[in-house]
Amino acid sequence: MLKIRFALSSLLLTVCLVTGVPLASAHPKPPSSVQKIEVTSIKMKTLKTFIDEQDMNAFTDSIKKAQRMKLLLDEESAGSIDCKMTITYEDGSSRHYFIWIMDDGRDVLIAHQKHPEDLHLIGYELNQKNSLHLTKLLKNIL
Repeated sequence: MLKIRFALSSLLLTVCLVTGVPLASAHPKPPSSVQKIEVTSIKMKTLKTFIDEQDMNAFTDSIKKAQRMKLLLDEESAGSIDCKMTITYEDGSSRHYFIWIMDDGRDVLIAHQKHPEDLHLIGYELNQKNSLHLTKLLKNIL
C-alpha cells in the first residue's frame, strides 16, 4: 500500500510541476445537504448505508479538511480500491468516490470520480485522526 501511495504522490508532484497547477485549491461546494452515504466494500461485496447526520458529517467533514491532490486511476490503483462510496444529496444528485485504506486504517485516501470513464480524479488524503474514525465506521464491511 505504501508503494501505491508513493506512486500516487510522485505522479501528483510531476503533474503539478509540469502543468504549474498548485497542489491545493478550494474544495468544491456540495450541491445541497447530504441525504445518505452508501459505501460498498469491493472485497466483501457488502453495502453499508449511513443516514445518521453525525456519521455522514464524519465523511463530508473529513473530505473538506483533507489535503487535496490529483490522482490517476491506473490499473494498479484501480485494483487496490477498498470501497466505492456514493453520496446522495437532498436535491437528488449524487457524487461517486473510491476509498483506499492503508496502514491498518491510519491512512485513508478518497478520490472523486465525476464520470465512470474518468481516469483523472480529485483525491483527498485524510489526516490520521479522520482516517481512523472512518475506518471504525467501515469496520463491519471491510
